[in-house]
Formats: sequence, structure tokens, C-alpha cells
Amino acid sequence: MRKAMLLTIFVCGLALAGCSNSTDTNNGSAESSQAVQETAAPASTAPATAAPDNDQPEATTLQTTAPAASPAAGQPSAVSGTQQEYIAKLDAVEAGLKDLQSLYDSGVTASMREAADEEYQRWDKALNEIYNVLKQQLSASEMAELKEKQLDWITYRDETAKKASLEFEGGTMEPLEYTAVLGSVTKDRCYELVKLYMK
Repeated sequence: MRKAMLLTIFVCGLALAGCSNSTDTNNGSAESSQAVQETAAPASTAPATAAPDNDQPEATTLQTTAPAASPAAGQPSAVSGTQQEYIAKLDAVEAGLKDLQSLYDSGVTASMREAADEEYQRWDKALNEIYNVLKQQLSASEMAELKEKQLDWITYRDETAKKASLEFEGGTMEPLEYTAVLGSVTKDRCYELVKLYMK
């Protein structure tokens, strides 16, 4: 008799927990669908009243992560096909630089300078292509603003390369370092322009 009574209370508790969760599910709550799954599994080992306490930390976590997920959900739609296309092109330029590795590995300064110059030329060509696409995409005022920023960036690029090369001042590595830094900074600018400006 006592077992039957406990079994009846247990079944009623499960039914009540299920009803409250199905009401939340009908309201479209993301937490409730998880709560239904969690209360179904642990119900055999814990009383039905323990389920709401177990759900509280998760509900808080879901509420905390939901706002963060919303901007992320908005970002993929912000990435255009053109943006993806140019990121893929830049990745291909990066992968294509492997053909210069033997020149770097030779240890001959002239060969290493040739490789660094070729690397810089490839990134500069990509930068110019991106800039021309942006001329077509951006409004006149946006383009004027970008042009000013780009002129500032050119100054930054040259100063950064000069500063880095001065570490080897007077040596054969000075021009190599200058060109290598030009290439590296130009590469970073290519990705930056695509991610920040390209539509």
C-alpha cells in the first residue's frame, strides 16, 4: 500500500513537471526544452521538485549567452559573398607563398631579398585590387574617409618597416627586414580592409 502511494506521488510529480515544461515549450522558451530533457532523465533518482533548482543555473547561462549569440547570429548575414570571396583570395595568396620558401631557406641574402620583395609585391597587388573594389562599393563620403585612413596607413607601414630594419642598420639584413615588414603589414591591411569595409 505504501509503495503504491509513493508510486502515485512520484507519477503525479512527473506529470506536473511535464505539464509545467510543456507550457514553457508552447511559449517558445529555449530553456524549457532543455528542462524537459533534464527532468525526464534525473526524475528516477531525484524528486520532481529538484528539477526547477537544477534548471536555474542553466536558465541564467542561456540568458547570459543568448544576447551574445544574437550579434553573432547577425554577423554571418553581415559577411557578404564578396567578403568571403576576398578572404578566400587572401588565404590563397598566403598559401601561394610556399613557392618562395626555398629562396628564404637558401640562406643567401640576395635570394631572401628576392623572396621578400616578391611576397610584398603579391600582397600589394591584392591590396590594390581590394581598394579598387571598395571604390565601387563605398559611397563618395565613405571613400573619402577611407582614402585619408589609407594615406595614414601608408605612413604607418613605411615607419614600421624602417623602425624594424634599423635593428640591422648597416648590415645586409637591413633591406631584407624592411621589405619583409612591408609585406607583413600590407598583408594585415588586406584582411583588415576586407573585414571592415567590404560589402
